[in-house]
Amino acid sequence: MLELIVVVVILAIISGYTLSKFTSSSSYKKDAIVEQIISAARMTQQLSMNDSSRSFSLSIQSNQIDLLADGVSLSAAGLGFPLTFSSNVSLSPLSSIVFDNWGATSATTISVQLDTTINVCFESSGYIHRC
Repeated sequence: MLELIVVVVILAIISGYTLSKFTSSSSYKKDAIVEQIISAARMTQQLSMNDSSRSFSLSIQSNQIDLLADGVSLSAAGLGFPLTFSSNVSLSPLSSIVFDNWGATSATTISVQLDTTINVCFESSGYIHRC
């Protein structure tokens, strides 16, 4: 009986330690923010390639991103923009990323800071990825 109790206690300690390693909420939150930025950038890029009569850009503010068409926010279009993150999230540099009709843009790196920093890279060819 004593051996069984010792095994259960050891398993509880191991599972508690392992579970805490996999459930870091700030890590998941930061990953979700990075994926939202990449998704919004790819949407902006697709809109730019599909509608050559308008200029589409992704506006990066300190803790918010917005999709603009000809300099006007698409907030009324029902697309869920602007995306506002919590106040402890910091995006830099503050900029506007413009895509051409081919989906290309100027090379830019956006830093997402929440405890640690993750970068989102915009290649001049139009490739958008975590870096």
